[in-house]
Amino acid sequence: MGSLVKLTAPAGIVSDITDYQAQLRYTDADLVRFSSGAPEKIGGWVYRDGVLVQYNYVTDVDTTTTINTVPGICRKIFQHKDLQGNKYLFYFTTTHVYVELGGFRYDITPFRTDPVTLTDKLTTGAAGSTDVIITDTGNTIAQTDPQSRILITSLSGTNNEVVVLDGITLTVGEYLCKYLSDTTYSLTPVSGTGASISGTASSGSTTGGGAMTLRYIVSNGAEDGAVAFGWGSGLWGNSTWGTPRSSGVAGTFVSPRVWSVDAWGEDIICAPAEGTDTAYYIDTSAFEDAKSTYRGTTLKKYLTDLSLDGSQVPVLCGKVIVSTPDRHVVFFGANAFGTTNFDPLLVRFSSQEDLSAWTPAIENSAGDQRLGTGTKIQTASKGRGQLLIHTDVDVYSMQFVGPPFTFAFQQVSDTAGSISENCVSMVEGAAYWMTQNNFYVYDGSVQSLECSVHETVFDNLSKQQIEKVMSGTNTKFNEIWWFYPSSSSSTIDKYVIYNYIDRTWSIGSSLQRTAWNDYNIFAVPLAADTDGYIYEQESGYNNVSTAMTAFIETGFFNGDETGNNMYFMDKIIPDTKFESGTDIKFQLKSKRYPNGTETTKGPFTLTSSTNKLNLRARGRSFQTKYFSDAKDTQWRLGTWRAQAQADGTR
Repeated sequence: MGSLVKLTAPAGIVSDITDYQAQLRYTDADLVRFSSGAPEKIGGWVYRDGVLVQYNYVTDVDTTTTINTVPGICRKIFQHKDLQGNKYLFYFTTTHVYVELGGFRYDITPFRTDPVTLTDKLTTGAAGSTDVIITDTGNTIAQTDPQSRILITSLSGTNNEVVVLDGITLTVGEYLCKYLSDTTYSLTPVSGTGASISGTASSGSTTGGGAMTLRYIVSNGAEDGAVAFGWGSGLWGNSTWGTPRSSGVAGTFVSPRVWSVDAWGEDIICAPAEGTDTAYYIDTSAFEDAKSTYRGTTLKKYLTDLSLDGSQVPVLCGKVIVSTPDRHVVFFGANAFGTTNFDPLLVRFSSQEDLSAWTPAIENSAGDQRLGTGTKIQTASKGRGQLLIHTDVDVYSMQFVGPPFTFAFQQVSDTAGSISENCVSMVEGAAYWMTQNNFYVYDGSVQSLECSVHETVFDNLSKQQIEKVMSGTNTKFNEIWWFYPSSSSSTIDKYVIYNYIDRTWSIGSSLQRTAWNDYNIFAVPLAADTDGYIYEQESGYNNVSTAMTAFIETGFFNGDETGNNMYFMDKIIPDTKFESGTDIKFQLKSKRYPNGTETTKGPFTLTSSTNKLNLRARGRSFQTKYFSDAKDTQWRLGTWRAQAQADGTR
């Protein structure tokens, strides 16, 4: 008879050493967390269904469609509650902005221009084609953005809803725009909005159409990061031989679209984070008055419509935050006073409680501050009594001090700049974030986090897609999650979990979340996926309606301290708590030498009523693996034991 030995490993994944060096430590896992020191399968997820409400500008009728996806890649989910108790859920994607209220979703992607009136600016394509081209010398359709959108609100024909030109009939509604030249673009109707193109051109290349009114919608952002370098970068024929290339054509990095969002009272201020656009305003009261047709607008336009001075608002914004409790609107990255050039290190702030005052004066607290280090401000976050500013190199503290300086700036780290816009998570006033080579925390001082999976993460990180790295908290389990693209992927395909109470780590690859929002005004965490779906996390025990394959395994541990003796293992005594389901699978590997041949026993299915498992395994070292692949299963490992005895040295 052998003696009983515990198979329970200390909490946390240790993957930066060899399996043999790890001994009885967990070395790999997926869909498993550590809670109070014990490994357990994480909760499941289900689709978050919503009803898309789409307004038809021809029929003046709403259409509804049940959906659980959003167009583009969602990289920001924002929860908000107004004074009437209405619960808003905003989705910011690379192409759209949606708001969900009461289970209904509305496209509120902001307008980026005032209404534009054109006369006789429609041109048909070649005879027999359905092509319709708009000429607008003031258009801002980018050459690199073939999917910009416009909303045509008025045409010269019947009820100002239709126009007929050269045999082609065009109606009001929303259209996709394809760049043709700096002044021209073609149209493709967006289904459900009333937009349509019917008929074919009789003679072709006919210009006319009378008066029309349209508005340009926020342009689509890039889904992937890309560097435009070298011969052939950019589009053929753009610019001329021997002349400087414009931004975004060659020698520049194109960032993926990531929004920054914050609340201004009951309303929302937001901005694309590329620094190529302005800040936008979403008025929740105006939305309530006309849900189907409401669109956000530029902050400047919002102020102008209130008969306020919007001319002082910076024309470019990298990231926006509302400082608390002092209530300044702060742009991180902006154009300086009197210029339209974007400065990625410039911090500009409005006067206290005043969205319209941005020019410093004796009677206000507006101002700016340019950071002296780094190449750009990556992100900013709210801490206790301060804002943390993360450049690509270092970290600054920004504290409200009142007149005459308004804010004080202090460098708190010269090496811990963040990796992306969304890589920072705040927990109880402490900031946790990821750099290109480490994890850090700031709770009064910047400290690196001891990380047992460091090489697993940073040696396998896509350097070109690092701006997609996204962090989110799951405070019910004391966790911070980072989702990141591996070196072999252009999209998020890995994650790492840090338990900030137990200071343990876990890893995995079965969740590809691009946005995350913790428990707040909604009962469960919400997340977006690379496939466009919106999920309710920690809901049930499955991947929607299919099983989750969750596992955790140890390194190879010796039968004795020296590893000299062979051991014979013939019995496993399981200890598992099941919240749902009744079985877990167990696998045992053995080998004689660290680099020797493995012998596998199992997998064996063990149920809640299994007292012991009889097996026959012989070796100097052993590895255990626990996993489940059945639906409706939720488990937590206790203290498993094995019966083993020494069995010679050969």
